[in-house]
Amino acid sequence: MSQNRLKNIRKIILSILGLLIIFGSYLLSKSIANSNPPPRRQADKLVKEVYYLEVKNSTYKVQIPSNGILEAYQRIKITSRVQGLMQTISPLFKSGQAYKKGQVLAQIESSEFRLNVIAQRASLYNLITSVLPDLELDFSTAYLDWRTYLTNFDVQKEVPPLPAMEDDVRLFISGRGIISSYYALQNLEKSLSFYTIIAPFNGVLVATNVTEGSLVRPGQELGDFIAPDDYELKVALPKSYVEKIAVGAMVDLKSIDNQKQYKGRVARINAKVNSETQSVEVFIRVNDSELREGVYMEALIGALEFENVFAVDRGLLNGDQELYLVEENKLILKKVDVVHFTESKAIIQGVADGLKIVAQPIIGAYQGMEVTPTLYDLTK
Repeated sequence: MSQNRLKNIRKIILSILGLLIIFGSYLLSKSIANSNPPPRRQADKLVKEVYYLEVKNSTYKVQIPSNGILEAYQRIKITSRVQGLMQTISPLFKSGQAYKKGQVLAQIESSEFRLNVIAQRASLYNLITSVLPDLELDFSTAYLDWRTYLTNFDVQKEVPPLPAMEDDVRLFISGRGIISSYYALQNLEKSLSFYTIIAPFNGVLVATNVTEGSLVRPGQELGDFIAPDDYELKVALPKSYVEKIAVGAMVDLKSIDNQKQYKGRVARINAKVNSETQSVEVFIRVNDSELREGVYMEALIGALEFENVFAVDRGLLNGDQELYLVEENKLILKKVDVVHFTESKAIIQGVADGLKIVAQPIIGAYQGMEVTPTLYDLTK
C-alpha cells in the first residue's frame, strides 16, 4: 500500500473521531441543560418584636437641677468690741454648745472699766447734790423731783433717766454741766455692756477662736453662732429660667449622701446677674431638725411648664428630630416638634393621643419595616 493512501485513511479516521467527540459533547450538554435542579430553600422571613408607648399628651413640668451647700439662715460672727481676758463661765465657750436667747455667751473681764463707770456715777451724783440748794430756792417744784431722783440713785446700778424738766429748769441744769455728764455716763455704761456677750436667739456655737483666759482685743472674732433647724440653700440658675420662678415657689430638695427628700421654698431671688456665667442666685429656705449646716444638697426647681406634650427618651430621636411610630405593624418615621430637652428626656409636641411610639431603639430600623408591637411595661 502506498504511503499516500495510508495518509488519507488516517485523515478520514481522525475526522470521524472528531465528529464523534463533538456529537458526544452536544448530547452531554443537552442532558445537563434538561436536568431539573433541586428546589432552593428560601430563608424564613424574620419579624422583630418591638416595644411601644401609647401617646397620652398632658402638662409637663420641667425641674431644673442645681446643687449647693446648706447654710444657716440666722448666723452671726461673735466679735469683741472691748479688750480684756476671757473669763470662765458656765457653760464653757465651746463648739457645739447650745444657748437660749438672752443667755450669756461670753464674759470678758471688766473690773477696771466697771470701777471707772462707778466713779463717773458718783461724780454725777455729787454734781446733782451741789445744785439742790439753788433748786430749792428758785425752782421749788423741780427741787422735789430732783430730791426724789437722788434718793433712787445707786452708783452700783445703771443711771436712771433724768426727771422731766421745764425749759427754765433745763437751762439751769444744763448750765451746771449735769446733762452733758449724764450722757457721757450713759456712753460709758453702754461700753460696759459690751464686756458681756448675750445670745441674740436660740442657737448653737459652731466655731470658736478663743478659750477661757485668752486675751481678747477689740475687733477680734470669737466664734460663729447659728440658729439650728432653719437653713438656706444658695443655687445659681440660668437667667432665662429665673424669669419663670416666683418667690414662695415650692422646691424639692435631696441630700446627696443619703438621698433623703426634703421640701423647701424660694425665699429670695437676687436682682444681679453674674456677668461671667449669666446666672442668677436663688435662695431656698428649708426647715428640718435632721439637717446640718454644710450638707451638700440638690434642688429641683419647677421653672417651666408645657401644655399638651409627651416626654420620650432622648435616644429615640435621630439627628433630624424624627422618631419611629408603629402603624399597622410597620415602622413609620415621623418628624416631631421638640420644645425642650432635659438631661434624659425630650419633650415633644405634634403627636396625637393614642399613637404608638417605639419605646426602645431598634438596630437596623427602616421605614416600612414589619414588626410585632408589644406594649412597654413602664413598671419594669
